[in-house]
Amino acid sequence: MTQEDISIKELSFEPEILKVDAIEFRPFMIECAFDYYQVCIESRHQRMGIQTVMSALVIEVLLKSFNARVTGNVGRLDETYEFDRKAAISKNSNAHDLITLYEALPSNLKNYLFDDIDLEILEVNRSLFSSSRYVYEAKANKIHNDDIIKLAARLICKIVCLYRKQNCNDPFINEFDVEKLFLSHNHPVWW
Repeated sequence: MTQEDISIKELSFEPEILKVDAIEFRPFMIECAFDYYQVCIESRHQRMGIQTVMSALVIEVLLKSFNARVTGNVGRLDETYEFDRKAAISKNSNAHDLITLYEALPSNLKNYLFDDIDLEILEVNRSLFSSSRYVYEAKANKIHNDDIIKLAARLICKIVCLYRKQNCNDPFINEFDVEKLFLSHNHPVWW
């Protein structure tokens, strides 16, 4: 098969998950993170500074989902959660720090979700939400790139794939178009 024989419909995003232990599902958190991402990307009022802050929030929600406990509406589509701060991070840690949230993950999940380049992006943007959510403040970032936006898209895709492979039966997870998000907002295909 040559490149000319491959159509976009034949491409798929299927990360390897064999080394990832079973996780507890928090599908409504994943859906909320995706909603934030969509608002960030699809808004007609595009502002890179705001988009990067929103993407940092997306990643924060995704990472917190692995250390969240169910607080209400158990088993329903609108199940509610709370980040289990005491179990996940130390008392004096910043719960918005993306590296702190990354370090709270089991090592096999860290390895699945992040490669070295992703970790560099995470490190550079570790406090982006806290430091830049008020864009009018002097300490807010003034220079932006789309690395964290692309990382947010990749993480959503990887987590949805993980949930599917581990048999999550949530409608949002099952109906989610991973390839569309991954290929359109992350890695353009050039022939």
